[in-house]
Amino acid sequence: MAFLFAAGCQPLPNIWGSSLPPVSTAEGIIVPWTQPVTDTATVAPTRTAVPTFTSTPTLTPVPTLTATVAPTPSKKDIARALIISFDGLRPDAIDLAPMPNLMELMKTSAYSPTNTRTIDYPATSPSHASMLSGLCIEDHGVIYNKYFMYMGYSKGVDIFDLAHAAGMRTVMIVSKDKLRQLAEPETTDYYEVAYGEPAIERAVLPQIEEDFGLMFIHFAGGDTRGHKYGWMSGEYMKVLREGDEVLGHILQSLKDNGLFDTTFILITADHGGHDRNHVGTLIEDYRIPWIAHGPGIVPQEINLSMYTMDTAATVAYALGLPLQDDWDGIPVYQAFGELQTEIHEKSPCKY
Repeated sequence: MAFLFAAGCQPLPNIWGSSLPPVSTAEGIIVPWTQPVTDTATVAPTRTAVPTFTSTPTLTPVPTLTATVAPTPSKKDIARALIISFDGLRPDAIDLAPMPNLMELMKTSAYSPTNTRTIDYPATSPSHASMLSGLCIEDHGVIYNKYFMYMGYSKGVDIFDLAHAAGMRTVMIVSKDKLRQLAEPETTDYYEVAYGEPAIERAVLPQIEEDFGLMFIHFAGGDTRGHKYGWMSGEYMKVLREGDEVLGHILQSLKDNGLFDTTFILITADHGGHDRNHVGTLIEDYRIPWIAHGPGIVPQEINLSMYTMDTAATVAYALGLPLQDDWDGIPVYQAFGELQTEIHEKSPCKY
């Protein structure tokens, strides 16, 4: 009885699975007791599994971009040649003047600092004749430093003979009329004497616009001022700056006309000078600048023993014109990054 009494004191079993006591309603229906809600609990919703569809993505090919690299200019890209002579220009005057356009061009040029010389008669007409003919004075025959009618023209096959024979348009613009004897009239399609640096500019720029195969430009200012005021004087330096300014306009005109990248440019001089002369008593009379720029040229300092006759030979080589067996000049192959197969061990000239 005690056992039954104790069992009767236990709560009624919860048929709904709760341990809470059931509650009797007025109608006699028993329902589960519900705990009063005092706060709201967040119940994670039951998620219905979504079927996963596996598909192979379609890849759109990405186009391969090929970088276009401009080919390195080479000697074969040379279409024309421009030779510029600054009469009486000493190599050491370029920085001292200064000549900024020429100095800037030298940064991308092959140049000879102080080891290029003119002939043993360092005078305007004979030296320029050697420059353009590739011959020593005893071979080209221009033995007077003035216009001499009966002397005739420079002998031998010069660079103008070769260019004209190859069908190139040839131009010669000079500041001294005696330079007419450097090349025969029939080999120069255009010839003009222009006195003074501004006049040179006015004559040259239209010829660039018309295009050319070979052009020779001569600035006389340095020589003229050197004789009057002295080499390395203030007036000498001033006219070099004036010539350099014209050089800048010439280079810009080549660029504006789309010619710069295919033009071989060689800048040099006929002689140097000291005091008020260049008679050949000092090394400064003989030293000349030699600066080559253009397609295929490797920027560098060239320390070969060089002479003014090498100018004609190098220009002919640059233009693909035949080198002459009797020339005393040698092409400066090193300027093009090539092996220098020939060198001057001593001056090839007798005088």
